[in-house]
Amino acid sequence: MTKTMRWLSRTALVAVVVGGAACDDATSIESLDDTLLIDAAMVAADATIEEARMWREPFLFGSTPAIRAPGAELHSTAHSGGRRSRSGSLERSRSVVFYDEGGVEQGAYDPLTTDEIHIEHAMSGLIERERFTAQIARERSMIVSGLAGEETTRTWNGSSASSVARSGVLEDGTERSHSMNGAATYTDIVVPIPGTEPSYPLSGTISRSMVATRTNAEGTSTREVTVVITFNGTQYAEATVNGEAIEIDLAAEDGRRPFRRKRGG
Repeated sequence: MTKTMRWLSRTALVAVVVGGAACDDATSIESLDDTLLIDAAMVAADATIEEARMWREPFLFGSTPAIRAPGAELHSTAHSGGRRSRSGSLERSRSVVFYDEGGVEQGAYDPLTTDEIHIEHAMSGLIERERFTAQIARERSMIVSGLAGEETTRTWNGSSASSVARSGVLEDGTERSHSMNGAATYTDIVVPIPGTEPSYPLSGTISRSMVATRTNAEGTSTREVTVVITFNGTQYAEATVNGEAIEIDLAAEDGRRPFRRKRGG
């Protein structure tokens, strides 16, 4: 039996695209000297921050609609406003299935007896801003477990696939486009329940693989990028970008650089 999930982040993929926009201003970083690697690190960091926020949000199934026929609900949402001019539309589909500790499917979420939730989430559409447009698509399949009883932590596992194709004009008037196609695997990410401290994931890893392609006046270049993120319960998740060590600031505000050179690295 499926229901829509309103608690799922409504901006997860938008954050990825915004990260791509921010990297126009990131011309150098201490531990990375390849601009495409910087782009990939920015995309990976923004996605990780948004996911970490999503994982620590409370379940709000009490406000979801009545039980619907099996399958995901599809709807489109237009975006406008904000500090930068932007518009466009995103189509999303979400579905969830609840299971008790015996693996028996449940018709509704029960905060005491539901042990696992299987989540399917897809998003696609166009984002338009003053200086760029981006076509985006993302699918995520996740399982959150360890929910039965009075739990203190929850564990997330799953996978996702995404693509971003972005083009625009930089402030100096030059044209630039890039695309990033990637996949991610989420392994044993342990997250405290909402309202507890620390609020950051306690352990677990995300492995992201991306193919980044950039086209500008100098031609086209492509990089294969592997990003591995490890959570440790603090604000700063450890990560490597093609082996280069960085730290992702899970508390970074929108518009600020979300990663830095690893301390002591």
